[in-house]
Amino acid sequence: MFVCILNVVSLYQRQCFPMCYNYQLPGCPFNFEPVCGSNGVTYANECVLCDTIRETRRKILIVKCGPC
Repeated sequence: MFVCILNVVSLYQRQCFPMCYNYQLPGCPFNFEPVCGSNGVTYANECVLCDTIRETRRKILIVKCGPC
């Protein structure tokens, strides 16, 4: 579950902030609930996206639920 905001550039595309505070422990669950990141990469689930954000220290939003 995540909170969405409208993208100011386009009203037809929404970008959502992942709720990374839900994933504080190391490691992610193995559930496959793909999300498409604003960097064009499909992540297996929101937790994997949050791990990538923490590792790279880059801002990555969720563009849509499901693969890119």
